[in-house]
Amino acid sequence: MKQIIKEFLVSAVLFFSILFLTLQVDWMKMFHLTPTIVGDKLSEWVWDLTCMGMHEVKNDNVCLPVDTLVNEMCKANGIDTASIHVVVSRNSEVNAYATVGRHIIVNTGLMEKMDNEAQLCAVIGHEVAHLELGHIESGIRQKAIFQVLLILLTGNGNTEGLINLTTDMISNSITRAKEDQADEQGARYLYAMHLDPMEMANTLESFESYGILSYLTDHADSKERAARIRKMHFGKNTTFRPVLSPETWQALKNGLD
Repeated sequence: MKQIIKEFLVSAVLFFSILFLTLQVDWMKMFHLTPTIVGDKLSEWVWDLTCMGMHEVKNDNVCLPVDTLVNEMCKANGIDTASIHVVVSRNSEVNAYATVGRHIIVNTGLMEKMDNEAQLCAVIGHEVAHLELGHIESGIRQKAIFQVLLILLTGNGNTEGLINLTTDMISNSITRAKEDQADEQGARYLYAMHLDPMEMANTLESFESYGILSYLTDHADSKERAARIRKMHFGKNTTFRPVLSPETWQALKNGLD
């Protein structure tokens, strides 16, 4: 038993010594890499692994309306439509989040709770704002390098653990101030689409108990965030109009089953 404990302690010391020394090396400089190149490659890798563990919804009754909403949002707000990728995941968890590679994942569990298209756009708009404001990439690039080194050293290629670690890193990089910025920018996106921007506030209030919107349970009371939206000033005499027909919206909802 003493021999086993001794070997374990030696192995542990050796591992953490190698890890410490590894982290002292400027790998970016050594291999003449830029943060953008490393970030892009890591994003591709993590996204590919994420797709492997995700049940993507490919029902046209769901995907086409979502694409229409995203395209309208991007067009109305001068965002490159091709750069935003929204994927619907068959997952009962009431959640949506932006992740690496400018991807946004919206769970069917969340979409089932939506009362109308404006609320769905509020969720998507919040996540698009995180991407457009640079909240995601700036928070993950440096930490992602450590993540890969750790995997290489331990030989642990567990996909679920990798994805969860990536999600945690993104979550930890989102501050209260960034959440407020994403709320407000998302509301502006709605207004530019001629959708009621107050649906952002309604969504925050209605879904407080579900943990809707990325990292909501980690940052701020959603009622406080909703109150900030209600204090925003938008133009008067604005006519709000639907993007989808009632029939298309209902078909979307039915397609989630």
